[in-house]
Amino acid sequence: MLGDTLPWFFPTLAISLCLWLALPSIEKNGGASVRIGALVRWGPAVMFAWLLLHRMSAIVQLDTTHLEVLQYLPQDASLVERGTLLVSGQAGHELAALAVVVFAAASNRLPTIHMLGEGAANTARYRIMSFTALCLLMSMGLFFPESAYTATNPLPEQGILAPLSLSNAVLPLLFALMVMFSGELFAASSTYSIGADFSPLAKKASMKNAVLIAVTLLWLATNPPAWTAWNEDPSSGTDIIALLMALHATVALTFVVRPSRTIESRLLHGERRSLALVAMFGCSALLMMISAGLLLDTTDVFATTAGANLYGFWACTVVLGAMLLAQFMPTLGFDAAPRPEAWWLRSMALFMPMAIMAFSPMNVYILPGVWMALAWTLVLPWLVEADVRSPSTGFVVAPLIGTTIGALLIPVLASHALLPALVLALPALAVALFGMLVHKPSATI
Repeated sequence: MLGDTLPWFFPTLAISLCLWLALPSIEKNGGASVRIGALVRWGPAVMFAWLLLHRMSAIVQLDTTHLEVLQYLPQDASLVERGTLLVSGQAGHELAALAVVVFAAASNRLPTIHMLGEGAANTARYRIMSFTALCLLMSMGLFFPESAYTATNPLPEQGILAPLSLSNAVLPLLFALMVMFSGELFAASSTYSIGADFSPLAKKASMKNAVLIAVTLLWLATNPPAWTAWNEDPSSGTDIIALLMALHATVALTFVVRPSRTIESRLLHGERRSLALVAMFGCSALLMMISAGLLLDTTDVFATTAGANLYGFWACTVVLGAMLLAQFMPTLGFDAAPRPEAWWLRSMALFMPMAIMAFSPMNVYILPGVWMALAWTLVLPWLVEADVRSPSTGFVVAPLIGTTIGALLIPVLASHALLPALVLALPALAVALFGMLVHKPSATI
């Protein structure tokens, strides 16, 4: 199998994705850098295409050196059986990854981005490629497990397994679409220093992401095989964790990171601005730790409540520590956002949960708390700072408190509470978002 014959393939692929993060520096120089930039830009697409063709060839030829073929296809497998495995097996993940990297590398040609002008379009492409590279790097061990690319010794002795469900093809499809459209939204959220208007791109991407969030949660509610299998053993790292990574990024960008540009641009100088930042951090810590501890305690992984609380504490501490360290970024010159300290806090809440989920699937249980914390970061500056009008108690603050308490109570009322907690964290985000978008920010002094 590929992992046995070419053990350097996936390390090289990871390095090529890392180089995407440095692509602006590579392409900005002329001459030989142009050719090197093209190689870096299209290298991951070529490697994923080769990976997909290699698996397609094995399935078509019934190559029993591939474990997937040995497990799911008899020697007289029909074209329908081979096609089903091609769509619902590991090839679906490879096709999704190929689609994502091609989309990112060619994103400057998208109509909504191309109309911004060459300079702005290339800037957007760099942002989309960086976001895509980070998503693929963090999900690589889950989306492309070693067992799918290396031969087992000895070979499994069980007979042909039942065919994979076609519903398995939904997972990589949703993952790819969320990474694509969230990449667009990340580009619109993180570009400040040029004069192009990214609002049309952000509006279209937000609408697509809202649909994808609803579809993903509805699909998980139908208990597809991948979700059911993971719920039986939540400590196992599977592709469902990669999907939840993409879902988290999509929710954070759609409900908080991008809208915060509009909401915070209306804040004034910020009397008690430092106090507002402390309030955001403290509220985030409280909500994340309470939610994580309660949710982890509903699983069968921990023998005691103390064990669940301790694990939740350390998982949340990693994210909170990153939020604190990121406060040095504005002093290093990364301060283009209206409130750079808040932007970096939210950015760490976006990326750090994904990073720690790559190391331990149990860290997925911090997501509802992170979402609620993000919702409160939109509102707290307006409540704490003295030179702007506070939002309406009846329209924003009270509903936000109510939806937050409701989401926190879910683990007390139900077992397997992760999905209900994720769903009920969304109303808190919606209340904070729409409440602050319609809030009249006139100064009180």
